[in-house]
Amino acid sequence: MKLAEGLLLRADLIKKIEHLLNRIRPVLIVTDDKQPQEDPIKLLAQLRKAKEDLELIIIRINKTNNTTVLDDGTLLMEALAKRDSLKLFSEKLRNIRQGAQINNNGYGRQTATIDIKDLQAEIDQTGRAFRDIDSKIQELNWLTELKE
Repeated sequence: MKLAEGLLLRADLIKKIEHLLNRIRPVLIVTDDKQPQEDPIKLLAQLRKAKEDLELIIIRINKTNNTTVLDDGTLLMEALAKRDSLKLFSEKLRNIRQGAQINNNGYGRQTATIDIKDLQAEIDQTGRAFRDIDSKIQELNWLTELKE
């Protein structure tokens, strides 16, 4: 199994766990002598199995991320951390740029306290760096076998 397939399986298991939880809730309590539409014990067993499957796939993904190396010698785990931090930083820079937008509404002359052009250049550079590392990660995900 490729790493990308393991990541898809992890996402599916997370959705399955949420789905099972949504199926368990309505059958936990019944009124009078009515029977639940589904057996909560069986649903709980399925939930436990999905949790175990999720744990195993996460372990395999983490082992793979910690031992797989990009062409430049960077561990995949390090590249993932860099991508995540670039994404977060890019979002925060865009929020700052939005907050620095001038809205002269007649209550006095407003001026920005930072250079918007420089900020936009940093936003653009951060976005390029994110896309570059993300494409390398995505490629590697489809080329790398998931560790046991």
